Amino acid sequence: MNYIDINTLNPYIRVAQHSVLPKGHKICQRVLFDYELIYIESGETVINYGGQDYVCNSGQFILLHPRVPHCFYPLQDDLSQPHIHFDLIYGANSLITPISFKDLNNFSDEELLMIQDDLLSNDSSSPFVTFANTDAAVKTFFRTIECYQKKQFLLAKSAFIDLLYYLITDNFPNCILKGKEYNAARQIKDLIDYGQGINMSLADFEKQFSYSRYYLENNFKKKYGISLISYRNQKKIQLACELLERLSVSDVANELSFSSIYAFSRAFKNHTGKTPSEYKQSLNSNKNP
Repeated sequence: MNYIDINTLNPYIRVAQHSVLPKGHKICQRVLFDYELIYIESGETVINYGGQDYVCNSGQFILLHPRVPHCFYPLQDDLSQPHIHFDLIYGANSLITPISFKDLNNFSDEELLMIQDDLLSNDSSSPFVTFANTDAAVKTFFRTIECYQKKQFLLAKSAFIDLLYYLITDNFPNCILKGKEYNAARQIKDLIDYGQGINMSLADFEKQFSYSRYYLENNFKKKYGISLISYRNQKKIQLACELLERLSVSDVANELSFSSIYAFSRAFKNHTGKTPSEYKQSLNSNKNP
């Protein structure tokens, strides 16, 4: 499963428009490169989505995901279905990616590469999305379309980000929450890798990131397959090996904030199989064969 990193979330609106599909017409089976959010303003439709039929009524929202085959047609009346095509993250292909009306088996190799990663998923396979505050979502949906049609693209993007907030928090909350968890883990790893976190304790990380130590430990291990403190200790001993090339054993123990030279020797031997003194002697032996 992919996760949304809110720091890289940068939606691109490909099309935002009003649209009416006349009775008797049909959108034949196709696969999208991007997402399409549709509001059934009036009329009814049957959509075959991922091989299953769904009846969609006036007042409902539908979200079509990348790569999922679908087709739909009005039932008794014309179908008013204003819609927004969008990428969650603006990328190199965003400006050149068209709206797809082709099935997957008709895609070229180049077109296959244009299909967006699906970052929105939940336990449901249906195309329906709902909102805790439907009135606010509908208002924001139409404001996005209105601004886009007036070529007020910055205002359209601003409104659409509000709409994405409703869409994600009400329908795909785990996607964004996981992204935040993993982002904290990555920032901790960067702190350790660049030396700033090499002497930090769990209490220090807890204070720095405003999450409990248990939360940080669990998510670091999910992301990197090793506990936070074990990773910090590995990096600490790697740095100790570098420092021993030019500093004494006691100076390295002080530099890396070990409680005593004995604690440093014990930790060093657990990781390398040698005491710091033995390691330093081996360095000297290699320099003077």
